[in-house]
Amino acid sequence: MGNETNEPLPGELFPQIIDFFPYPVAIFTPQYTLAMVNKSFEEAAKIRLINPEKGTVRILQYKIDDTRLAEAVKGVFAGNTFFLEDLKNPFSMFSGITRKSSLQPDSFNKAVIFPVTAENAEITYGVIVFMP
Repeated sequence: MGNETNEPLPGELFPQIIDFFPYPVAIFTPQYTLAMVNKSFEEAAKIRLINPEKGTVRILQYKIDDTRLAEAVKGVFAGNTFFLEDLKNPFSMFSGITRKSSLQPDSFNKAVIFPVTAENAEITYGVIVFMP
């Protein structure tokens, strides 16, 4: 018995949902390297990722101007969820990217940052969803 409709199986559906989500999403590890971004992130940040599979794209905490955002990026691995508003230039905290444009996106000034846990309740990833 196979997948006769050629529709994605449930395990394949979640990455597709993330990739087609209309807001920028960045998933990062406890070492502050990006594990994944969606298409909306690449478009909104006006960037092209360089070797994301090798962990070269990092969140650089010293480049985060907003202390609330810096605290949230660290605090997510303590199990906390954050909703932030009035962010200024949040995409500047990512390294290892090449800008397609010198323009900085101003339309995504809110973010939800939340933890993702494994089956053993260990926090394995942090997720940032940027919103207008």
